[in-house]
Amino acid sequence: MSARVTTSFDRAATAYEKHARVQRALVDWLAEWLPAERTGRALEAGAGPGLFTRKLAGWPGGVTATDISAAMCAAGRVAVPQAEWRVMAAEEPLTGPWHWIFSSGMLQWARSPEQVFAAWRAQLAPGGRVLAGLFAAESLPELRKLSGGEDPLTWRPPSAWRVSLAQAGLKILRDDSEPRVFVYESAREFLRTLHGVGAAPSQRFAPGRMRQLLRDYEARFSVTGGVRATWTFYRFEAERTS
Repeated sequence: MSARVTTSFDRAATAYEKHARVQRALVDWLAEWLPAERTGRALEAGAGPGLFTRKLAGWPGGVTATDISAAMCAAGRVAVPQAEWRVMAAEEPLTGPWHWIFSSGMLQWARSPEQVFAAWRAQLAPGGRVLAGLFAAESLPELRKLSGGEDPLTWRPPSAWRVSLAQAGLKILRDDSEPRVFVYESAREFLRTLHGVGAAPSQRFAPGRMRQLLRDYEARFSVTGGVRATWTFYRFEAERTS
């Protein structure tokens, strides 16, 4: 993850939860696959201010929640004091062995998923598992159509994530993808939520172009109650088999 993106998440830490409706929906969807028996040591990568960490509260073997943003970790310590909070880059996980590695809403920012997954596999105990949810292609097609294909990151389809996991030596036990349509009261409110969670790390458009983009978004993607934005959720459970 680049320093520019890290800085964006640092700025968003205090207001993240206010704008995190989509991220909270992903957390709830991923939590459906949490194990019935909570055993072993658990590491969470990209925990942000603790939306998914709350689902892990009371884990018998203890939970270490991490984020590359020190400001996010500070917010998480307040929200979920039961967890141990550490600053950590996903590519450089804390020393294991870990029996579970969890992540929700972070992996789409990884520059090299293969590198991340290989590092995670090295710190997993034999038979240890990864349970993760992320945003995949085709997320935000409406915005992409109006912005000339520009995006703050590269969206990868589920098929690409499967390849990355296999290349890292992690066996997929189950996975699933699902498109979700969210309605925002206006195009401006939609973009405000992206900035509010740190997902728009730079000002990419001049003011005049931004005003035109907002007008075009309202004209093309209005629905009852506001404007729509489509996200694609992807979740997987994978295992270190040797």
